[in-house]
Amino acid sequence: MCFGLLRIFLCAFLTVQAGAVNEKSWDERLDAMFSGRLKEINKELDQLAPKLGALPIIPIDEQGGTGGAASTYNSERPPRNSVFALEVRWAKAAKVDMLALVPTRRYGAKGLEAQYGLPESFKVELINSRGELVLLVAHPMGVSKNQARKGHPFVYQINPPVEADGVRISAELLHPDIEDESIFVQAWAEVFVFEGERNVAQGGEVTLIGGAAPSAPWHWNAAFLVDGQTPLGLPEVPQDGHRNIGWISEGRTLSSNAASMIVDLETSRSVDAVRLVPAKKPTPDLPSGFGFPRKLVVSISESGEIDDSSKWTVIAEREFPNPGHNPVEISFAAAQGRYVKIEAVELWKAFESYPAFFALSEVEILSENKNIALGKVVRSPDGMNNLIAPGGRSWSGAALSDGFGPDGLLVSTREWMKLLDQRLILETRQHQLRAEAELVLNGWKRKRFMALAILGIVGLAFIIALPIRYRLKANRVLKKVRERIAGDLHDEVGSNLGSIQMFADLAEGRSGPSDELKRIQRIAAETVSAVRDIVWLLQPQGDHRIGTVEHLRETASIMLESLKWKFTATEESWQVELSDDATRHLFLYFREALHNISRHAKATKVAIHVETRLDQFGLFISDDGVGIAAERLERTATLRALRQRAAALKADFQVVSSPGNGTRLTLTVPLDPKRKRSSPKPALDSA
Repeated sequence: MCFGLLRIFLCAFLTVQAGAVNEKSWDERLDAMFSGRLKEINKELDQLAPKLGALPIIPIDEQGGTGGAASTYNSERPPRNSVFALEVRWAKAAKVDMLALVPTRRYGAKGLEAQYGLPESFKVELINSRGELVLLVAHPMGVSKNQARKGHPFVYQINPPVEADGVRISAELLHPDIEDESIFVQAWAEVFVFEGERNVAQGGEVTLIGGAAPSAPWHWNAAFLVDGQTPLGLPEVPQDGHRNIGWISEGRTLSSNAASMIVDLETSRSVDAVRLVPAKKPTPDLPSGFGFPRKLVVSISESGEIDDSSKWTVIAEREFPNPGHNPVEISFAAAQGRYVKIEAVELWKAFESYPAFFALSEVEILSENKNIALGKVVRSPDGMNNLIAPGGRSWSGAALSDGFGPDGLLVSTREWMKLLDQRLILETRQHQLRAEAELVLNGWKRKRFMALAILGIVGLAFIIALPIRYRLKANRVLKKVRERIAGDLHDEVGSNLGSIQMFADLAEGRSGPSDELKRIQRIAAETVSAVRDIVWLLQPQGDHRIGTVEHLRETASIMLESLKWKFTATEESWQVELSDDATRHLFLYFREALHNISRHAKATKVAIHVETRLDQFGLFISDDGVGIAAERLERTATLRALRQRAAALKADFQVVSSPGNGTRLTLTVPLDPKRKRSSPKPALDSA
């Protein structure tokens, strides 16, 4: 009987462990036998999957193009009798029947921020020429509570249509900037205002009210709010079996070696615009907007004779910044003709050693917003040879007029916004169903836990030694895993990051310094330091590992390389070793403090001192930077990360600072009796 109980408990225990590894599949299989609601949830989730697969996606990778319009403020809410707003006005009143607001995104050291500057609460209002309210379109509140919304546009249908001269977006509650929590940001990538299929907001007048423009005009500009470019990629719907990704010219040595294509409309037609859809970059290391011309000329002809320039009339000539994965529309006065020639006189060329190309995914010739080039023949003096592209796809001249982008069927911007809004509705429902399923699973977990607890009490006497043996084995395995991970990080990741720094230095030496290269160098150096800290923390304690204080000093030498710095420590402090968890919090505190100094303090000198007295470990950091005002120190957001680390260490944390007099940080950590290192290090001064 004893062995029977032991076998039952062991089977139950191992089942729980297997569930921890593959919890979802194991729990769902078990609970499906008892829970009818879980079956209903799984059935509805299965029905949602194909519907989502037929809708355009929200991309997570960089799509290029312009950033958007942003405004910064000193508080999260507007003061009394003032507003934090963006206004867009168009040339003349329009019957507005749909609005779409696209959030901005930012890529930083911490990855993608899909909704940078998105207000937590805001109003969308249509206004007349005098700025008076015509219609309150929407008043979203608690925006971040919808966890399915990650970069989705805000789309509002207006029925019946309303005549208006502009739109106002007024923020009521803002989030702080992730890099400076004393600054609050409102930002939008694009505002679409539709009268039928026409976006009346494009090229409109943008006004920022109640705030200041950010300091990055290359990314933030009021005009970017109405230039038709978004971070959401091309307006296309997924289509199975689509293999043609566009057309690409033969490579040229020089960007000034022109390339052209001619669209035969079959009959003489009136033409008033050309819409060009960029190609998809053939390799991941190339920028978005691959092959889009820097300068082009659009001409029209009745005869189409290539060699006789007198037969062609130039109807548009434009220069472009790289639009990324955004269509570009070129409007001009209506012209009559059968043949339309698009000549790229300045080609795309990103690198000196890379050929120049002219490449597009689709060419649309527009007549009163209708694409009259669909299915028509496109030819080029280069020829229209098919070329194999990665993934079993191909470049083909026929792709230029087939109505498809590189990944799916092209749709109008209005239809695209509506489909993305449908995706948000379905993904929100999907999130709700998964959350409900988790609640059901948790309910069954509690019941199983009670059953296992009762069984465990019965069999506890027979397996008292089992957890001890299991833990010892797990500790040995964990030690090996930590050593292997530390070695891999050091040998592979550390080496690659070092290569990135080296290539960035080489690039700077060839092309001169730039903000982008400086940022790459800084991020790579910080990441190398972070990987170094992780490797150090993963290594088991012992005499072969350098001590805590020694590692602090080496970290300072890396992070403060550009400053004058001094590091001192008492003899007793060199022997101190904290627990693994406390050491991790201490180093995260130390790195955050040095990061703040190098990024925000504008300091030239930094002093660091470590000492141990009366079972306390003291870390003192001071700088001669700009300091922190008293009113800012009173805010909970100021130095929040440092305070959280100090709380995790159960340490006393003090800040002494004032404007112009630098900042002094004091951290006092209570010590538990720990093993001292065999050989103390002498106190060092480093600069």
